[in-house]
Amino acid sequence: MKAKYKALILLWFAALLWLPMSASGAVAADMAALVNTAGMQRMLSQRIAKDYLFLGGQIRAGKATRQMKGSVALMVNNHDVLKKSVTDARVRELLDEIDPLLEKMVKISKAPYVKFDGATMLELSETLLELNQAVVMELEGKQAEKTVSAVNIAGRQRMLSQRISKFYAAHQAGFQSDATMAQMTRAVEEFESAHANLESNSLNSEKINRELKGVENLWKTIRHYFTDNSEVGYPVTIFVTTDDIMKRMNAITLMYVKAHWASKSN
Repeated sequence: MKAKYKALILLWFAALLWLPMSASGAVAADMAALVNTAGMQRMLSQRIAKDYLFLGGQIRAGKATRQMKGSVALMVNNHDVLKKSVTDARVRELLDEIDPLLEKMVKISKAPYVKFDGATMLELSETLLELNQAVVMELEGKQAEKTVSAVNIAGRQRMLSQRISKFYAAHQAGFQSDATMAQMTRAVEEFESAHANLESNSLNSEKINRELKGVENLWKTIRHYFTDNSEVGYPVTIFVTTDDIMKRMNAITLMYVKAHWASKSN
């Protein structure tokens, strides 16, 4: 038990390292950092639902549980950071709308999996994604700079990696509908279009280009599972590879945040 508790604590601290700011620090007011944090909320809404649905299919249940707990803690923390950092009235309204939905998602995540809650989790993840996307767009609109736009696009790729995996997990858990498959297909198209956009970004350093190439190589290994309309798949491979893509896209997003800071210091 102690070992498990320590593992969760380490996971929590590791997750916190993703945040390039603190609620009280001067960097918290930096628009790129705020866009990154709000953008991360999009990803976490999909990641939590994905993990819950993989639990329903008893796929990587131990890892999915640990990952979901860490993601829930990070999402709650990020939400608090945004509420303390943002003064814009419209953004604050959106964050207030998120409050009860996030509370419900947290509650479901703490209970054993049941299929009814799986359906609710899918609905919550869609609504939370929509609201957090609205937050990102409001924040990005306050500072129309190319570096901030790149942070949004790269950050959204984190979300899409988890969204694609979520719909795959939903299919595996018995939520099989034409609408779900259509949403997954659309997410695949959006992911590939945004990746091409990032590859041609003039802000790219050699390191960013290397990371983007790494993402492309990972994506090629699993793309056919989402586009061939085949019932045969390898859910563990999907779980692991989409997580690897998300981590690489997170690193790329932070590189764009640093590029924004560098442009401000020049």
